[in-house]
Amino acid sequence: MTSLYVTEGGAFIRRIGGHVSIGRNNEVLMEVPLEKVEDVTVVDHVQISSNLLTDLIQRGIPITWLSGKGQYFGTLVNTQQVDIFKQQKQFELLLNGSFYFELAKKVIAAKTHNQLTILRRYQRNVAEGLLESQIHNIVTLRGRIFRTENVQELMGYEGIISRVYFDALGQIVPEEFAFSKRTKHPPRDPFNSMLSMGYSMLFNEILSSVVGQGLHPYVGFCHALAKGHPALVSDLIEEWRAPLVDSLVLSLVRKHMVNLDCFDTIEEGCFLNAEGRKIFLQAYHKKLCSNNQYIEGAHSYRESIAQQCRAYAAALKNEDFALYKPLEIF
Repeated sequence: MTSLYVTEGGAFIRRIGGHVSIGRNNEVLMEVPLEKVEDVTVVDHVQISSNLLTDLIQRGIPITWLSGKGQYFGTLVNTQQVDIFKQQKQFELLLNGSFYFELAKKVIAAKTHNQLTILRRYQRNVAEGLLESQIHNIVTLRGRIFRTENVQELMGYEGIISRVYFDALGQIVPEEFAFSKRTKHPPRDPFNSMLSMGYSMLFNEILSSVVGQGLHPYVGFCHALAKGHPALVSDLIEEWRAPLVDSLVLSLVRKHMVNLDCFDTIEEGCFLNAEGRKIFLQAYHKKLCSNNQYIEGAHSYRESIAQQCRAYAAALKNEDFALYKPLEIF
């Protein structure tokens, strides 16, 4: 199966016979059998023919749009996947605060565990004592997660932990990629630019899996309900940020697979340019399709994400938060 990423402004995607044809300036650059396409992501100004859109929707293949700056615009999916009974259960459980709150504590604890694991991996390769205080502070704060009394208090600790974590990350990257804090909307430096692009791609991946399970992406258990905000996707993404995106970006900069020429810094922020997006998306897709052994045997990260969404649906159905075990890396 193939994921299509079309990142060149002015490109076109159309169906020719049984193939998806991708090109630019009336020149066909690539053809892929339609039956092999798993998902499509378009970046910037790309034209998609209506007959191809129809075919993709009928086959349940999601089409996602991102801006050239990595901003997530939306995803087109097949509405036949909607399971109204699962969604009814989601709304009913909003009245049962304890079920969602127990899930939220498990997920934020797992997210923090994964952040600590990333820092400890790199601690061995930096100056002695460099990350000691940040790791100590995160361990201390993590111990308070299961003693919180409401979601607001829980998310307060999550925010503090994340600030300490990103401060630590900024100290273990090569000097030209150093940063002091997480910036977004817009990102202000190359490292944050890649994080934003990676999180957008991961958000899209999880949204597709959530919709594929028939769940309502706007009804979450941790992030507050808000107009235009797929809260469930924001909840389920948390355990995956450090293992999938943060570790990928760290690897790209420490192995010198990207350099400052891959970015454009303008008044509005710092963003991957066309060449940078190509390098990043290739690396992201390679990692997404690579195997891990964190969730019940060896599966690709993509398969593991789908498996976690199924587990979440099962926990909802049975009203048993113990059935959902968030990803914890080692």
